[in-house]
Amino acid sequence: MSSSNDKTSTKGAAGFAFMTSPDAKMLSESGPKRPVAILPVGAVEQHGPHLPLGVDIWLAHAVALAAAEGEETMRVCEPLAYGSSHHHRAFAGTMSLSPDTLIAVLVDLCTCLSEDGFLPVILNGHGGNRAAMQVAITKLGQRGITSAGLTYFDLIVDVANEVLPDAAGGTGHACALETSLMMHVIPASVRESLIPEGTTPPSWPDPHLFAGAAVTVWRPFETIRENGVIGTPSQASRQAGETLFAAAVVRSRATILKIQSDYGQRSLP
Repeated sequence: MSSSNDKTSTKGAAGFAFMTSPDAKMLSESGPKRPVAILPVGAVEQHGPHLPLGVDIWLAHAVALAAAEGEETMRVCEPLAYGSSHHHRAFAGTMSLSPDTLIAVLVDLCTCLSEDGFLPVILNGHGGNRAAMQVAITKLGQRGITSAGLTYFDLIVDVANEVLPDAAGGTGHACALETSLMMHVIPASVRESLIPEGTTPPSWPDPHLFAGAAVTVWRPFETIRENGVIGTPSQASRQAGETLFAAAVVRSRATILKIQSDYGQRSLP
């Protein structure tokens, strides 16, 4: 698979920006339902000593492209690389938008897509973007614009439980899940000799990916673990990454098709 930062990977049927303006107009006006414009959103931020800064946006983009493959009424927009990552700023290379800025950008981009006849669907790959994405979708709704958003790894909790030794305590950030996925999607980017041993020290609220803590507290990641890793990346494997990626693609595609089926009307009821 081509890495998602290869510009040629956006070409072909799945790429929104590969269309001409007349192409986009023709697609937006065809069929009984509005075509879907998938906007991959992620982050450029620290991922421990063993993973590159681009993990979140590269994985979100790869999932989006694979989910849209072969779907005539789906197009993948150029990815929005930067997200809300201030909790990682103690680590060099992290680039962050404020939550307000991210919300404003998402609202502006999705408004453009909707005005041109597309159904905007945000496909997110960074946990720190969840709140901003939800607020953006709410603001769009207040304008009468229907949009939707999903975080791909929220769709594969059960698969992570099956293929990772400790999905509850081993996943979080630069963890077994993300390391496994990168081993499959862009294997050359993983510094396997630098994968740290150990796991997250005890912390409250539970910082792990699928913890579902009832309490929300904003915390810089260096206060949770000095290397910025949450979870147990030493539990990662290429085999797990292949299974997790396939599940993320299938479930993202099914979810987006459901969104289109239920909310793709060309005018509000």
